[in-house]
Amino acid sequence: MVQVRVSAWLAEILPAAVPPFDIVDFPGGRSMLTSRLTDSTGASWVLRRPPAKSARGGAHDVGREARVMAAVRDHGVPVPALRYVGTGDDPLGVPCHITDFVDGRVLEGRDVQPPAPAVMTRATQQIVDVLARLHAIDPDAVGLGDLGPRTDYVARQLHRWRGQIAGAAGYGDELSRELDAIAAALDAFGFPQSSPRIVHGDFRLGNAIVAADGGIAAILDWELSTLGEPLADLGMLTAFWTAPPSAMLGAVMPTSFAGSIGTTEVLDRYAAASEHELGDFSGYLALACWRLACTGYLARSRYAAGVMNDRIDSSTFEAAVARWAAAAREALAAR
Repeated sequence: MVQVRVSAWLAEILPAAVPPFDIVDFPGGRSMLTSRLTDSTGASWVLRRPPAKSARGGAHDVGREARVMAAVRDHGVPVPALRYVGTGDDPLGVPCHITDFVDGRVLEGRDVQPPAPAVMTRATQQIVDVLARLHAIDPDAVGLGDLGPRTDYVARQLHRWRGQIAGAAGYGDELSRELDAIAAALDAFGFPQSSPRIVHGDFRLGNAIVAADGGIAAILDWELSTLGEPLADLGMLTAFWTAPPSAMLGAVMPTSFAGSIGTTEVLDRYAAASEHELGDFSGYLALACWRLACTGYLARSRYAAGVMNDRIDSSTFEAAVARWAAAAREALAAR
C-alpha cells in the first residue's frame, strides 16, 4: 500500500513522467539516502532524503541543500535542476527533494576505472574553477545572507567538532587527546576574518559528476553548506587531493589518476581565478585534515557500537584518524 501511495505521489509531482517507476538506491549515502527514479520511458530523476530517524538538521538537511542549489544554479555553479522539494507530510514521511538526473560519472570508490589522462586534466582544472565561481557569489545577492552566522567560521567549526568527539565512545584515549591538542593549536593559529561566502563544506572531485569530456556537470552533496571562510573549502579540496589510501579506508582518490593537476597548480589556479588572498593557507589545510580526523574518530565510535550496517572493523578507522592527525600536524608545522 505504501508503494502504491508513493508511486501515485511521484506521478503527481513529476507531470512529465510516465508511470510505473523503477526505484534503485545509489550505494553509500550514510548521511543522506539517494535513489534513481526511472519511469516507463527511461527518463530519470534523483530522489534525496534523510534516514527515517534523522529527518532534521546537520548532515540530513535536504531543505538547506535544495535552497542552496536553487540559489547558485544560475551563477556559474553546475547543480542538478530541482523539480520538487517535499516535507515530512508527503508519503515518504521525511523531507526530500527531487532533481533531474545528470549524465556522467562520479569518480569515487575502490573500483573506479580511471578516465583518459586528458579527461582528468580537464576535470581537475574545472573543479577548481567551479570552486572559485562559488566563492565569487555574494550570498546576500542570491538570498542566502541568512544561511548561517556571518563571523567566526573557524571558531564555530572547532567548537562543533570538539563537542562531537567529546561525546564519542572511547573519548579520552590517545587518539582523542591528539585531536584535542591539534584543536588547541588551531585555536591559537590566528585565522583572519574575511567577508562571508557560501561554502560547500565537503568540496572535492568525488562529490561531482564528471562528463565524458572531463567537464564538471554537477556539484553534489550541499547539505553541509553554510556561510563561512572560502579558504576552508579550498583546504578541504587540497586535503583530499593527494590523500593516501590509508587515510581513505583503502579508497584511491580520483585526483591521483594520470593527467590530474598537482596541488601547487590547484592553489595557483584558484588564486588566479579568485578575489580571495591565500595568505597563510597552511592553517586551512590543517583545519581540513583535523576535521577529517574527527570524522574518522566518530565513525570508529559508531562502528564499534554496531549501529552501522557495513561490515567494517572499527579498528580500521584508527589508521585513518592517525594519518589525518599527522597531516594536520604537518600543515601546522609548515607555517
